[in-house]
Amino acid sequence: MGFHNIINLITTSFLSVAAISIKDAAKDFRIGVATNSMRFNDDAYIRATKKFNYMVAENGCKLSSIQPWKGFYMYYDCDAHLAKAEELGMAFRGHCLIWHSYQPQWFQEITDPQEMENTIVDHITNVLNHYKGKIDTWDVVNEAIDDESTGEDGTWDMRDSFIYRALPNFVDIAFKTAREVDPSVKLFYNDYDIEGDDIREGKKANSVYNFVKDMVERGVPIDGVGIQYHLHTDKVVTYENVMKNIRRFNDLGLEVQITEMDINSVEGNTEEAFDLQAKLYGEALKACLDSENCTGFIIWGVGDGDSWRKEGYPLVFNSDYTPKPAYYAMLDILKKYNNIEDNGEEEEEEPVFNIDELEAVRDLADGFRIGVATNSMRFNNVNYNKATNKFNYMVAENGCKLSSIQQWKGAYMFYDCDAHLAKAEELGMAFRGHCLIWHSYQPQWFQEITDPQEMENTIVDHITNVLNHYKGKIDTWDVVNEAIDDESTGEDGTWDMRDSFIYRALPNFVDIAFQTARKVDPSVKLFYNDYDIEGDDIRDGKKANSVYNFVKDMVERGIPIDGVGIQYHLHTDKIVTYENVMKNIRKFNDLGLEVQITEMDINSVEGNTEEAFDLQAKLYGEALKACLDSENCTGFIIWGVGDGDSWRREGYPLTFNSNYTPKPAYYALLNTLKEYKNITIDEGETGDTESIDDNKDDTTEADDYTGDVENETPENVEEDEDNDLENAEEDEDNETPENVEEGGNNEADDDSEADNDTEAEDDTETEDEDNGKGNGKGNGKGNGKGNGKGNGKGNGKGNGKGNGKGNGKGNGKGNGKGNGKGNDDITLLVEKHKKEGNLLHDDIDYPLQNFQTLLHHLYLIIIKKYYQKYQYTNELELKKIVIILKISY
Repeated sequence: MGFHNIINLITTSFLSVAAISIKDAAKDFRIGVATNSMRFNDDAYIRATKKFNYMVAENGCKLSSIQPWKGFYMYYDCDAHLAKAEELGMAFRGHCLIWHSYQPQWFQEITDPQEMENTIVDHITNVLNHYKGKIDTWDVVNEAIDDESTGEDGTWDMRDSFIYRALPNFVDIAFKTAREVDPSVKLFYNDYDIEGDDIREGKKANSVYNFVKDMVERGVPIDGVGIQYHLHTDKVVTYENVMKNIRRFNDLGLEVQITEMDINSVEGNTEEAFDLQAKLYGEALKACLDSENCTGFIIWGVGDGDSWRKEGYPLVFNSDYTPKPAYYAMLDILKKYNNIEDNGEEEEEEPVFNIDELEAVRDLADGFRIGVATNSMRFNNVNYNKATNKFNYMVAENGCKLSSIQQWKGAYMFYDCDAHLAKAEELGMAFRGHCLIWHSYQPQWFQEITDPQEMENTIVDHITNVLNHYKGKIDTWDVVNEAIDDESTGEDGTWDMRDSFIYRALPNFVDIAFQTARKVDPSVKLFYNDYDIEGDDIRDGKKANSVYNFVKDMVERGIPIDGVGIQYHLHTDKIVTYENVMKNIRKFNDLGLEVQITEMDINSVEGNTEEAFDLQAKLYGEALKACLDSENCTGFIIWGVGDGDSWRREGYPLTFNSNYTPKPAYYALLNTLKEYKNITIDEGETGDTESIDDNKDDTTEADDYTGDVENETPENVEEDEDNDLENAEEDEDNETPENVEEGGNNEADDDSEADNDTEAEDDTETEDEDNGKGNGKGNGKGNGKGNGKGNGKGNGKGNGKGNGKGNGKGNGKGNGKGNGKGNDDITLLVEKHKKEGNLLHDDIDYPLQNFQTLLHHLYLIIIKKYYQKYQYTNELELKKIVIILKISY
């Protein structure tokens, strides 16, 4: 079927919701949802969010997001939420200033009372000053009362948190500081399991009441109590008991808001469970509306697939953002309360693409492995799964990394990796293991190892446990990820090792890792995986040559290695030719090694334009063709499913739009496979951008910084909140959404692969002089004098490495500018913009109106100062600095 016949895949039905939305029916009453900025590029997500008038950030305004390093405040994510709320005409609620869970290591390690007090005062002062006049309500302290507190005789028990142990009166200090900094803000205490006598026999509810009553009587400034309202369909509270509980806070002169409502269906997504959900949502809203002091109502998430409790389908929209009975239950309550009559008319929204009719890549692959990286957070999204199932190969973005499996030393938790493997088996997909040993985004305990024997024991133990757990289930693993330095030249058969904490403790860690893996499971194929090694177009082929030299040496020394993973992260202005990819793959074939393209994505620096998507399609097709034409290329992985899931989502880098409709790049893959099989391609089936452009969102401007630093990789970007370390394990009745990571992304993107995966360097580099290359086996770092960074697109790995290796020292701003464009083309482009008067000044080679490259130039200015001072391990945080500079300028 031709691409231009895509309209035949559009269903004739439309998503219908009542003509009046909850926002309309609520009038001035605040009713809303918790949001995640990761989803702001998803049109369906935004349409559902707009049905409300009140917003809170799930994680973006917490201390862990705003102050991940002591004393350095980054408001990027919280600002993004506030800006989206303003754009959509929604009020915004601040959550939360002080909380014990999921906090950065530096905060958890404070034991001195004065230091803890200073930290709390400084944080609250900075945050409330930043948002003065913009946010009128804040949760000042979250969940400070112990779950087992009985509330007898007017008492309460404080939670034995690291904050309480250091400073028992921290709650008083937090509220007093907040009132002093911004007297206009309403200050709330927020907690869970305090809905009424039905929950924990009312003991925790009584404890919290006693606690805030004492605050009021002692004159501690507090304006309200947030009742989180996390229920299950078999753990409910009656309307009468909720009313009774809210009323007694009214007697103290306090407001109440229902702040984090969701209702887990223990029976699954059955009609009966959803009807009970609807009843409970309706009763909760009615209790709030019937209470004069209940001033707001928040649902903890938008669609079921976004929820921290997604397995229980707990929210009022399905994963595809179609309304559930609970949505209509609340709408009916509001209509009755405000005497609004429904005229029965329905509004028609965008037609729904029928992904079931889309031809599958897997059906044309004939056993060749072609697939996507997945995130278990999305497994409740039907269209996500359907798009994933168009392929036959899966890898977990973050779920199988050390940071996910062994967050605490010796405590192995395979939950997320198991979930990915189970989903792959369910969908009939082969599964690839990624990755056993990597230097970036690792738990603190691992980073702190300096003793060689301890590092060796740790590596051996981890690989042994993981490979034994997955023996017979996963046949290919990335054993080591990104061990070669970005600035390694590869001259004379040499390479330079990345100066990571692992390498510093144990220089031969790669050998040990591969030897251990082979010993534990001889049947598994063992890969080394790295980025910027696609061919001579990237970094002048220097890093590609270095990795080739490195693995060649392994082969010659008998170190067991079966293949090399070429990550293949490109931009539409940083590309590689088919011929150079073929040449590179062939070199590994001569060593007897397989190759897989392991993390492919192509960032559009021009935004979601027809031309950019056509170029994306061409590059995806060429990459797949190069792999198919190489006898030793055995797999092809795209690093994500839909654009909205990607660690580089601002650049629309994948083969599906954010709502999982196919892009031209998907059809390019189909056509390449058809050509390989000599199947006739229907006229028009070329991936024209006449397809539904569901990525287009007039809320996302081209000058939003995409972070397209030339050498970024998904293992560099944390998905913010998703990567906070867990501080407590509670049973399901006691968990709160603040206790559950949203997807490990923890690679960050992370992201952060999205890692929330990024491949930023963990260690701080300085401007090295040439210290030599050691013995050619990677024992020296040295070639750091030249290879300037220059043309505004960057030749250094995401500047996450910082200022080292020749930034501004060697060949200046011009060296290495080509990378897929060619110096002649660059010269012509610069001359063109000089004539048009677009340059900031004559010696900077970029057009001023290209905001992305302007920001990249600012990167180069600030890298040295900030990187050395704060020892960044995350490229994303450097982006945030640039956003701050943008605002201040």
